[in-house]
Amino acid sequence: MTSTSRTIVLITGANQGIGYAAAEQLLKQNNYYILLGSRNAENGAKAAAELDPSGESVEPITIDVADDDSIQKAADHITSKYGRLDVLVNNAGINNELALYWKQLENEEETKPDLAALRQVYRDAYEVNLFGAAITTEAFTPLLEKAVMKPARIVFVSSHTGSIGLRTDPSSPFYEKMSQASFPVYRSSKTAMNMLTLHYAAKFKEQGWKVNASCPNLTKSAFSRFSDLGRSPAESAVNIVRLATLSEDGESGQYSDENGVVAW
Repeated sequence: MTSTSRTIVLITGANQGIGYAAAEQLLKQNNYYILLGSRNAENGAKAAAELDPSGESVEPITIDVADDDSIQKAADHITSKYGRLDVLVNNAGINNELALYWKQLENEEETKPDLAALRQVYRDAYEVNLFGAAITTEAFTPLLEKAVMKPARIVFVSSHTGSIGLRTDPSSPFYEKMSQASFPVYRSSKTAMNMLTLHYAAKFKEQGWKVNASCPNLTKSAFSRFSDLGRSPAESAVNIVRLATLSEDGESGQYSDENGVVAW
């Protein structure tokens, strides 16, 4: 089976963690061809070879969503080789705020915040989590417009922590859970991503595209420094894969996890 007869999926940040697990699950469906996005070419090639030693169903794609040239080169390569894209999964993300959190825990005395350093943390997080997802989507829109395995699908990998509804609901575990480690940088970047999801869902509604956001939940991976509180990447990838494989009657403009709709 050639790549042209299968659904072509690009997953950013997929050489490990949730993105890797999503690729692994899509491969089990047999009719998907995975473009495995990775910022580091060597890591991407290694992950692709692990997933598919034959090289028949997975191709590593070097793409750094914080680098416009990298995004464009990836888009140009896919345009030249395949001429289309059926599914885009905006999975690449960072939580650089964790370093600040651990530093605060280590300091017994409260210290004056380094405002310049904090500003940089915000910039770096938004550069990847929001701007990266937006620019990647824009760059690949022309390829998604040529999708053969319709409907074209876009999945934004968001977070429960970005939900304003959960954060303001006293009955929600996210209401008090993050009171000490609130992570305003990461959370607000994901809240902004949710609005981005709604923007593209509305923009491509007439074309029938399926554009949704998924909440993976806390996952034991490099992203969370392999937190013992996290679940497996395979569990967190389930809803991402569901959204990436939606049919014509699937939902669009929704924010969900494997249990259903999540409050914006």
